[in-house]
Amino acid sequence: MIKKIAFVSHRSKDMEADKHFWGDLLGLKLANEYHGKWLEFEAPDGKTVAVECMSPEGSGPTLALETDDIVAEVARLKSEGVKFMGDVQDNKVCKMAFAFDPSGNMVMLHEIAPDRA
Repeated sequence: MIKKIAFVSHRSKDMEADKHFWGDLLGLKLANEYHGKWLEFEAPDGKTVAVECMSPEGSGPTLALETDDIVAEVARLKSEGVKFMGDVQDNKVCKMAFAFDPSGNMVMLHEIAPDRA
């Protein structure tokens, strides 16, 4: 079951410039930084905006929806004909799966690791 919006991420061409823009200029609090490849900023409503440099060049924003059981959610959606890019990925921080809506837009399903929730 989808619980909430986990985050929205944007592909960065220059992490330092984006860190300055989102943090210093827009005034969002830097919540997490991972190895110079991922920045998370807290928005005033408690949502998270991420800036990352791991997506392919030219990628658009990604909407990530938090689920409480990603394996069950992926199985349910696949049974309804939803197409996915690959299998569930587990990087120990979170589990992710990438689905496509009927218009071909990518939507990430996300399950945060229990020790990070």
